Amino acid sequence: MLTITKVSIVKLTSITINNLFSYNGKQEIPFSPITCIIGSNGFGKTSILNAIKLGLGHHNGALESILNNNAKEPYCSISLVFDIFTIKREWNFLDNIEESLLIKFTDTEDKDLEGAEAEHFIENKIPKFLIDFLFYDGEVGSNLFLLSQTKLKNLFDYVFDLDLLDYVYKDSLQVAKNLLAQNSDEESIKLTQFEKERFELMQKIEDDTESLRSKKKNYKANQLNIQKLDTQIRNRNRKIKELHKKQDTKIQELQNLSAKFKELILFELPLLLNPTLFKGLKSRSHSPLSLNDEQLFNNNFKRFLEEIGTSLALEDALSAFKSLMLTESSTIELSLSKKEFKKLLEEMKNLQYEIKQINLKIQESETNAMEKEITRSLIEDRDDKIAKLQEEEQTILDLENSLENDKERLKEINKNLSLLFKENQDKYAFVKGYEELLEVSNVAQKVYKEELSEKLEIFNKTLAKNTTSFLKQYKHIKKIYIDEKHRIVISDGEKILDTELLSAGQKQVLNFLIVKSILEYKEFASFVMVDTPFGRLSNANKKLLLEECYLQFENLILLLTDSEFEFVKSQSLKYTTYQITRNELGSQIEVAS
Repeated sequence: MLTITKVSIVKLTSITINNLFSYNGKQEIPFSPITCIIGSNGFGKTSILNAIKLGLGHHNGALESILNNNAKEPYCSISLVFDIFTIKREWNFLDNIEESLLIKFTDTEDKDLEGAEAEHFIENKIPKFLIDFLFYDGEVGSNLFLLSQTKLKNLFDYVFDLDLLDYVYKDSLQVAKNLLAQNSDEESIKLTQFEKERFELMQKIEDDTESLRSKKKNYKANQLNIQKLDTQIRNRNRKIKELHKKQDTKIQELQNLSAKFKELILFELPLLLNPTLFKGLKSRSHSPLSLNDEQLFNNNFKRFLEEIGTSLALEDALSAFKSLMLTESSTIELSLSKKEFKKLLEEMKNLQYEIKQINLKIQESETNAMEKEITRSLIEDRDDKIAKLQEEEQTILDLENSLENDKERLKEINKNLSLLFKENQDKYAFVKGYEELLEVSNVAQKVYKEELSEKLEIFNKTLAKNTTSFLKQYKHIKKIYIDEKHRIVISDGEKILDTELLSAGQKQVLNFLIVKSILEYKEFASFVMVDTPFGRLSNANKKLLLEECYLQFENLILLLTDSEFEFVKSQSLKYTTYQITRNELGSQIEVAS
């Protein structure tokens, strides 16, 4: 079981390897902000990683094989110098294998640690969960995509400080089971069955009450959404209605002007269009026309009005005609001036144009396929939401009925338990103990889920920030996150993608971006050592991994092949270089010239 301790940031400043694995004699490597250790395959790059892991107590191989074959003395050791403490682990092969561990602190006031106490200190400072990621083998190192669900859960439980809650949940359940096993008589079984049902009912009532509250809230929100959709649909129909209304208004205005033009100016039009005639009439001394048979004229005039389709009464039309043509007066008054007449014509012309344009808009709105599709889509969406709302309403009713039934059943169980406890007081302590263990387990699980949700949200923001540059290269990958089942999820923005679709290079980059996010979230370490850091990646991904991941650490230690070092040299970085050489005795580490 891990002990939850706030891990302070640590930094590895140097190591000293003595007669370990392929290394013969004492090899010391001080680390600068960027340290490049170059060696051909088989010369001992991976041995450096293994030596460090061995020093941290994370080695699964046989100790008999760790001593260099050509060591002058049956003795080997590894010293790891961190900024605030030094770990030194030694092995003596003189008779039996004897191992010793010593931790010295930079602050001399702190007491040295040895043995089990020192092991416990290392486990808290540099947990085994993260050793393979701090000291990472790019070719065969721990790949998060390959870890089992259980191992991923253990990893993220530790990262999020949730492992203690998980242990409380599991341990409480186990103790409750043990308690049941110790009280297996018929009466105890009957009591525990009642108590278990009571506890489950109480939990169900609590969960259902919360669910009911949430569903009612969603129901109201969905009702509001349907109202909004109705408004959108009505507004689209209203648009056409408003256009028709506007058209009718313009048509009425045109009809009014047309009537004025047709009926009031019918007999004035020749005078308005013929200034000479108008001038002659104005200078006359007698009426230009005379009536010999007024009855015959009235009949003919009536037929004329019918032919032109005027709505003007016969008397009004005759009066207008006679005021112009059958008068002895030399004064002729027209209802409109020539200027006003032209204005009237212009108004009528404009109204005709406006009516035509409105009609075009109406036709466009009524026949436009896109508009129809939008309206149809809105109606379908509304109808779907109404159907779902009806389902939600039924679910709410069912849940309310279920709650009522459960509450009645709970009352009945409480009554039965009270009667049973009166008959046997000795069983009360046992049942209450069992109940409290279930309650502890339930609370631990509930708090675990709440904290997991909160911490995943924070972690996934960090992960999103760290993966932004990488994801820009790939159109089909939009997002990577950790879900509440501790799974690494790759998404195209709409659906989850199979991680097997990722290339080995993509997995390597994403793997380390997740590791970087873990270390950043945990505020854990300011250094990283990587063996074969670039592998077979493209230059674009090499550069991305270097800039977005590796260079973010205060100390970067790279174990490189010659070809990988060529890439590093092309990046304009300041670094310290060491070369791994090999002779008949074993590997040596030298400062590169």
